[in-house]
Amino acid sequence: MRRRSSILLLMFLLLTLLVLLARLWGQQQLHAAGVQQLDWQTLGWRDGALQVDELHLQMRDGLRLTVQQARLRPGWRGGPRLRTVQADSLQLHLPAAQGSSQSGGLDPLLLLGDEQFWRQLADWAPDSARIAQINANLPCRDQRCELAGAWQLQRAEQADGLMLSSVLQLDLDGQQLDVQPQLRLNTEGVALEADLQVDQVTAARLNSQWRDGQHWQGRLHIPDWPQTPWLFGYLGRWMALGALPIEQIPAAAQLELDWQLDAARVPEALDDWLAGDVQLQGRLVLPEPWAVEQLGELSGELSVQLQGAAGDWRLQQASMQAQVQAPVLPALQSLPEALQPSQLSLQLTPQPDQRLHADALMQLDMQARAALPQGGELSLTGPVTLPLSRDWQLASDAVLLRLQAPQLNLPQLRARGVTGRWPLRVQASADALHSALTAPGSLAWQQLQLRDAQLTLRGARLEQPAFELTLPLSGDDTLSAAGRLTGHLDALEHAQLTPQRWDLSADWRWQQAALNWKGNLSNAAGLELAHQASWRSGGSWRLDGELTPLFMRAGNPLADSLTAWPELLSFASGQVGGTLSVSGGQSLRVRGDLMLTGLKGIYDRIAFSGLEGPLQLRLAADQLTLEAPSLALAQANPGIELGPVRGQLSYHAALAQPADGRLELGELRTGLLGGEVRVLPTTLDLAQREQRAELQLQGLELGRLFEVYPTEGLSGGGTLDGRLPVLLRDGQLVIDDGAVAAREPGGVLRYRSDKLQRLAAANPSMRELAGVLEDFHYTVLSSQVDYGENGNMILGLRLQGSNPEFQQGRQVNLNVTLEENIPALLASLQLSGKVSEIIQQRVQQHLIKQRAQQP
Repeated sequence: MRRRSSILLLMFLLLTLLVLLARLWGQQQLHAAGVQQLDWQTLGWRDGALQVDELHLQMRDGLRLTVQQARLRPGWRGGPRLRTVQADSLQLHLPAAQGSSQSGGLDPLLLLGDEQFWRQLADWAPDSARIAQINANLPCRDQRCELAGAWQLQRAEQADGLMLSSVLQLDLDGQQLDVQPQLRLNTEGVALEADLQVDQVTAARLNSQWRDGQHWQGRLHIPDWPQTPWLFGYLGRWMALGALPIEQIPAAAQLELDWQLDAARVPEALDDWLAGDVQLQGRLVLPEPWAVEQLGELSGELSVQLQGAAGDWRLQQASMQAQVQAPVLPALQSLPEALQPSQLSLQLTPQPDQRLHADALMQLDMQARAALPQGGELSLTGPVTLPLSRDWQLASDAVLLRLQAPQLNLPQLRARGVTGRWPLRVQASADALHSALTAPGSLAWQQLQLRDAQLTLRGARLEQPAFELTLPLSGDDTLSAAGRLTGHLDALEHAQLTPQRWDLSADWRWQQAALNWKGNLSNAAGLELAHQASWRSGGSWRLDGELTPLFMRAGNPLADSLTAWPELLSFASGQVGGTLSVSGGQSLRVRGDLMLTGLKGIYDRIAFSGLEGPLQLRLAADQLTLEAPSLALAQANPGIELGPVRGQLSYHAALAQPADGRLELGELRTGLLGGEVRVLPTTLDLAQREQRAELQLQGLELGRLFEVYPTEGLSGGGTLDGRLPVLLRDGQLVIDDGAVAAREPGGVLRYRSDKLQRLAAANPSMRELAGVLEDFHYTVLSSQVDYGENGNMILGLRLQGSNPEFQQGRQVNLNVTLEENIPALLASLQLSGKVSEIIQQRVQQHLIKQRAQQP
């Protein structure tokens, strides 16, 4: 009995020692694992399992675990193992990461590709495990965030190996995310299959196999990513997704990624996998638009095949196709709506079997297109190079830019049938795209209209010997471009222009949403205009031009260019120059300044010479103004010589009724018969049926009149002054009750003719009149002047004076009425003088027309 008691005491002491040693070993293991504190409540053994009501575990790095109602069933499987793990709840508190990272951390990719890691995980995994409720308190962008879910695991021994099946369910604000991995192990290798389900819809599937510790192959497949706009917002709590230029995870995305890695040795780092034999193949498809900030709605497809051997990497095959609907690139927003593309597309196809290294330049074929409104298209095609550096750069010396636009409707400008072709050198980076011509480009259009100017440029064919373009891809800068144009237009059409060919050359620049233009425009008639122009995307525009001096001896380009040029006006010599300024947008404004120098020519039946002075044209707010502030004419001859002529004239009219304006005569005077005729300052309203003015005659020499209007036997002298009230009625000249008188002390009239002597021989009264008029010294010569619409002038002459040789100088009073048709008189004077053939023909035509109108 005593011996049995001793044995029992010895066994109790040994058991107590074992417990103390186990606890000491356990504490050492927990301390080595980083456990700072371990507490439990109601620890017991029931039905072959260790049961704990509550277990608290705190790690030195701040991690805290709380397990409630845990049940752990131990067992033996090649050593002590846990056969069953169950818990009602697991509460996890993960502290925020410290500022410095610890060294020696595991590379997740290396761990994922480590076959031994999966075998050890399977060896230590229990036969079954279940945690009914997981509540994790984790660090996030909003300081702390909650994550809830559940987890279960099942182990199954099979004839060909072992399979572990697991399900992790996460509740993300009411949305369900499930991860369902299956791990299979046998003597040949390890295989992992994992499904990711979003709201019970399969979103991704992973297949991976490991063999011999040095072979790893697998496939990641996303068949059709479901609609998950909430997921982007949820993930944004944990990472700075706001820095990514996207608004949501792309729906309907498809991904296929296949890899096969054969390492030369057992990998100790990720580089060991990549230094072996590597085959990678990937395909990404975005069939539905993906909203990307400051880009637009992106869709497309990317495929890549890579092969590596001992660090020598080659791109076997690749292609990329991308489309951007409704692009919102900041650089494009400054363009007019007609030039803002509705879609951008890009296709890049690398040349096959290219080596890839840090300094490699990839060779690609590029096709880029921009779809413009109303069926237009801008395309850029050709080979490009792309360095494999971190900051991407694209370059090419041989790409072709093409433009096709059936219609372009810009503010105040409309174009039709626009085509362009430009061989370019291109450089592009993340910051900007730069391009320049490598050979002359071309630009053509069928028709281009400036609406408010009512101007059409038809049939343009232009060459561009120079062209440069810069398109910023970041920041607030906008598109800028510059170039040079040379070529011709089939016609420059306007109501005031004669249709004909025009040649054009210009330098232009587009910058800050505005077009600036400087060039030269000339037509087949010889008219040439050096000009500067600007046009802003809002529709406002301006044109300033300078007319190359025209020498009329060589021809008259104005007459051959302007439809409103008076048919009866022609120049024989002289010079015309001037400037033109036109602006439009809200309203059309025109300012033209012409300088006339020494012009000689013919207007109707009037020859003139020495015409010079400035002419000014103004058009603003639908009001037309023509001004001649200092017009001068050396000589004019409508049958009687006039000149010099001086004038200060201005004309104001509404553009809708240009012929019904107001003519202001500030000054108008001309030399006539040694004196002067002056129109008193007045305003003529041409919209009225009648206009009135008054002429003043000063210092007209009677002797000069007899020289101009020779009458057989009539001569004399004296100086005449007078006034003539003029009435224009429906364009016909009328003078009513005008007055002309000789200055004191008078003058002399001599009339000696054979016709008068024959009349005097038969009539005593005529004999006395003939004697008086042989040498009549008058003291009074006055006349009433009337001029009718039929062109007849009636002079009521009153003469007072005497003939010193007749009846001892007796005083004689004479009243004489004279009537003359002035147009006929002037015509006869012109025909009797030395005038040009043009004037003779026009005079004769005028006389024939007059006779035909007589009853």
